[in-house]
Parts: sequence; structure tokens; C-alpha cells
Amino acid sequence: MANTGRILVVDDEPMVLKLLTMQVERLGYAVTPAVNGPDALAFLAASPFHLLVTDIMMPGMDGIALIQQAVAIQPDLECIVVSGQADLAIAVEAMKLGAINYIQKPLSLMELEVSLAKGMERLTLLKALKKSQQELSRHRDHLEQLVAERTTELARINKQLEADIKARKKAEKEAEQRRRQLIEADKMVSLGILVAGVAHEINNPNNFITMNAPILHRAWEDFLPILEEHCQEHGDFPVAGIPFSEMREHIPELFSGILDGSERIRRIVANLRDYARQGISDMDQEIDLNTALRAALVLLASPLKKATDHLTVLYGEGLPPVRGNFQRAEQVIINLLQNAYQSLASPDKHLLVSTGQDTKTGTVFVEIADQGCGISQKNLKRILDPFFTTKRDGGGSGLGLSISAGIMEEHGGRLEFDSQPGKGTIAKAVFPMPSSLGK
Repeated sequence: MANTGRILVVDDEPMVLKLLTMQVERLGYAVTPAVNGPDALAFLAASPFHLLVTDIMMPGMDGIALIQQAVAIQPDLECIVVSGQADLAIAVEAMKLGAINYIQKPLSLMELEVSLAKGMERLTLLKALKKSQQELSRHRDHLEQLVAERTTELARINKQLEADIKARKKAEKEAEQRRRQLIEADKMVSLGILVAGVAHEINNPNNFITMNAPILHRAWEDFLPILEEHCQEHGDFPVAGIPFSEMREHIPELFSGILDGSERIRRIVANLRDYARQGISDMDQEIDLNTALRAALVLLASPLKKATDHLTVLYGEGLPPVRGNFQRAEQVIINLLQNAYQSLASPDKHLLVSTGQDTKTGTVFVEIADQGCGISQKNLKRILDPFFTTKRDGGGSGLGLSISAGIMEEHGGRLEFDSQPGKGTIAKAVFPMPSSLGK
């Protein structure tokens, strides 16, 4: 049975070459003879071979040099060295270059057959190994592709998951905002009912005072000539434990004070009723910030008086009205004022409240500057967060500024804060002018 394989045989002695060629052909291999190294390299460059059987001692190019250049042309080429010299150093050098056997002349047909079979077997194994490596590389590439695709898919899923989490957090935040608004709306409804009842109970006796005080004043003026005549005839006499000569100067002031107090009661009740009035969803009202500030100051007159002896109020002139809801704007100012006077450590600290406009930005503002404890930069970033408060022990809910920020957003405006611990805080409610709302 013929062996399959192409053998290149090289020897510079024609008789040896012919004999070697015949022996290899007898073993069933296809043989190509070459008398020197250059011819052998030309054959290798022209077509592939399985084995190279070469002599060592050849003129021009010896077997070692031939093997070096041959494997450079065909890396898979197996080599067998044939030599008439038993030189161990040459054999070692040949083996280092990849030769699978070193056969001494004269040749043994059996040894040659074994060497050729060994070479072909090794070549087959190398080809199988190479094929396995190629298959392994293909599987590795496919696996890497699958990993890359899966990684891309996981990245997409992760990105979608992050977007879903962000959307869920946003929905939760909006739900919490709506819940707070419902709580605030319910509180305002309850406050409206309470204030309406209290206002009615206060207004009835106050109306009695308002109507009767002028009558009593006129009666006093009618009695005054008679009392003066009596004083001239009988001398000074006491009135409510005070000499008439002194009392007649103070009684007009007392009547005036009664009327002024009654009017103040009427204004406070009116402002309370307006502040708690239902129907606060109307956002198309014209708001005069000076009027809103005055109303807020009336409601907070008592705590402001206790908190500071140095309250300065500056009203900007010619402020254009802003569009929105008066009660909500007033609520923002009240919340800012409460935070300001609650931060004051003692009544000798100053509180400056002012209104103004900035024509460059098209805004109108209420600014409140206090000499309070100030806010750290860490807390300043969180003061608009729902339920965040530094006054938890004092009953603070942490909703005032959060709700105020929502109200300012409804008006197309914003809240601004500038603070230094130990020096105070400047809070600013900035509203857009009507002409800038559409920009």
C-alpha cells in the first residue's frame, strides 16, 4: 500500500542521491531529488513538501543552512539529516533546528522507513494540533463575541434599569410632592374654616367698639364744657382717680387709641381671612409685592417684635405687578420671614426686609437679610429638600421652604440663598415680570 506524502531528497553525490531516491520511492512516497541546497529551496518555493531528507556536507550550502532556510519557507516542514560523518555536534545542531532524526551513511532501509514514518506521523499530529488550535481559536473568538454581545446587552439592560430607577424616584418625588400639597391644602381648608369662625366672633365685638367709640367721644366733648365750668366753680376733682385737669388732656388720646386699636384688629382679621381663603388655585391675579409684604408683616407683627428691636423695611418704588396668586406669594414671604426671625439669637440683631426689581433680568424680588446664626454650605444645599430641617427639636417640619420652592416654580420664579455661618443669611424670592414670562 502506497504511503501518501511528498519527500524532497537532497545530496551532492549523484549515486547516493539516486540510491536514496530509489529507497524512498520503494517505500511508496512521491520523491523529488535535488543535488544542492539552492535547487532544493527553489522546489520548496514552487510547491509544498511534507519531509526534507538532506545530506549535511555539501558544497556551497550545507545541510544545516538548508534546513534553516527551508523551514523559513515552509514552517511545517519536517527534516531528516543524512551524513557519512558521525559528528555529535552536527547532530545536536540539526536537532536544535527541528530535525526529527539523524541517520548515518550507509543507510539502513529499515531505519529510513521508520524515520520517514515517524516524520509523517509527527506531521499528521502537528496538522491535527494546528487544526485543534484553529478550532479552539474559532470557539474562543465565538465565545468572546458572545461575551461582548452579552456585555453590550447587560449594559443596555443596566442603562434601562438606571433609567427606570430614576423615573421611579422621580415619580415617588412627585407623589410625595402631591401628598404634601394635599396636606397643605387640607391644612389651609381647616385654617380657612377656623379663621372664618374666629373672624366672625372677633368682628362682632370689634364692630361694637368701632361704632360706639366715636359716640362716646362726642359725648365727652359735650360733657367737657360742663365739667370745666364745674372745675372753675368748685375746684379740681378726680376722674377715675386722676385729677380732671390732667384727664381732660388724655381722654381724646384714649379715644383715638381705642379707634386705632379697633382698626388694627379689623386689618389683622382681614389679612388672616385673606391668607386662609379657599380658591388659592387662581394663578392669574396681579400681585403687588409691596402689598403682599405689608400683609405678611401685619400677621407676623408680634413674633417679629419679640425677635428683634432692629427691623428695617424698605419698599421699592414703581414695582410692576407680577402674575400669580396673592395668598401663595404671601405664604412664601411669611415662610422666609419666619426662618429669618427664628434664626436671631437676641433682639439686638438686625433684620432687613426689602422689595425691588432688576430690569436686566426682568425680575421683581423680596429680599430678607438677617444677622442670624447662618447656614453651613452642607445644609445650604439641602434646605429645599422635603422634611429637611435644623429645627426638629423646636417643632420644625422641614416643609416650609420645600413648599415655598414649589410655589415659586408655579409662579415661574425661584428662591435664592446666600449664607455664612455666624454672620447671617440673605433669602430672596425672585418673581418674573409679566413681560418676561413668555421669554
